[in-house]
Amino acid sequence: MKDDGSHSIQLADEQLLLLPERALWWPQQKALVLSDVHFGKSATFRANGIPVPEGESQEDLDRINRLLGRYPAQRLVIAGDFFHSPVPLISSLDALLREWLAGLTVEVILVRGNHDPACFQLIRSAESLAMGDLLFIHDPVAAPPDQACITGHVHPLCRIGKAGPRSRVPCFVQSGVCLTLPAFGTFTSGSIMQRDEKTLLFPVVAGKVHAF
Repeated sequence: MKDDGSHSIQLADEQLLLLPERALWWPQQKALVLSDVHFGKSATFRANGIPVPEGESQEDLDRINRLLGRYPAQRLVIAGDFFHSPVPLISSLDALLREWLAGLTVEVILVRGNHDPACFQLIRSAESLAMGDLLFIHDPVAAPPDQACITGHVHPLCRIGKAGPRSRVPCFVQSGVCLTLPAFGTFTSGSIMQRDEKTLLFPVVAGKVHAF
C-alpha cells in the first residue's frame, strides 16, 4: 500500500494503481479508469415516485474532477454504466453533463454497459475497447478467458470485521487476468464477492485499498 492509500498491482504486463476513490490509474497509458457511475440514478428514482436525496450527480462529477486534477490523465475511460438509464436525461442533468464535458481537457471514452444509451453524441462510446495489453468490457461474464480485462457491472463488495451493514465495503476483484472495478457512483448498491484460490479481493476501507 502506498502513502496515499492506493495499491499497486500487475495485470498481464501492465502496472496499475487501485485508488481508494474506487477508480484506477494506469500510468503507462495516462488513463484514469472508473466504472458504474450511474449518472442520473436519483433523478430516475424521483421520477418514478421514490423519494431519494438530490445532488449525487454533481458530487460524482466533482469526485472525477478531483482525480483528474491529481493525475496527469490524457484519457478518462468509463468501463460501462456511466448513465443509469437509456432514456434522455432531464433537462437540468443534461445541461450539467454538457457543461462538465465542455470543461474537460481529456478524451472521454465510454465502454457501453447495460444501462447506457446506444449513443450520446458528446461521448465517444464502444462495446469494448482494446488499449495496450488490456481489453475493457463492461460485464466480466463476457470477458474472454485468455485476455487481460478491466470490467465493472457487478458493483463488488466484500465483508470485513464483525457482521452488519458497516462490514460491507467496496472492493476491487482480481480473478485470473480479469480485474473488476467497484462502482464509482455514490448512489449504488452491490454484490458480495468471495475470496478463493483464484480470486483476490482489494477492499476499500477508511480511505485505503487493502489486499485480502
